[in-house]
Amino acid sequence: MKTLLLLLSLSMLLLGCSGEPFHLRGSKPLPELMSQGIYIQGVDPRSDFGLVLRDSLEDAGANIEQSEQDAVTILSITNVRENRSVSGYSSTRQVREFNHSLAVDFRVKSRSMAEGVERSVNAERSQVYDGQYVLGTAEEENVIKEELRHEAVRLILLRLQAIR
Repeated sequence: MKTLLLLLSLSMLLLGCSGEPFHLRGSKPLPELMSQGIYIQGVDPRSDFGLVLRDSLEDAGANIEQSEQDAVTILSITNVRENRSVSGYSSTRQVREFNHSLAVDFRVKSRSMAEGVERSVNAERSQVYDGQYVLGTAEEENVIKEELRHEAVRLILLRLQAIR
């Protein structure tokens, strides 16, 4: 009986936490301006980053517009920088670790804002290189780059949610 009462009270507590200010799962919804219509400029919509950005915005509830005149909000991607650098060597001076990074600068402007808001996000991952498994290195690098794109877009969405 005590177990049933404990489970019931715990489930009621979790149900009470699903309101607007506190979220256990999922993400905070985008501001109303984003769901009314957003136009993305400065990135090729067919590029890997452009596809991930568009899909993530649509999944978050944004209405993607095809022209700047129809949109209430404009998201301008001003700079996308991908970098790969060596970050570790072995005792025989062979490369053993790479550091991959993706930095994105963007600007958000809406009709209700006097000036646009400029932000940037940065995502980093390390790749340990093993000379015995050379064939898997290129595939691992592609997976890391894909994860970086998703992480950068997730960070952009977080910044968009914070804009009032």
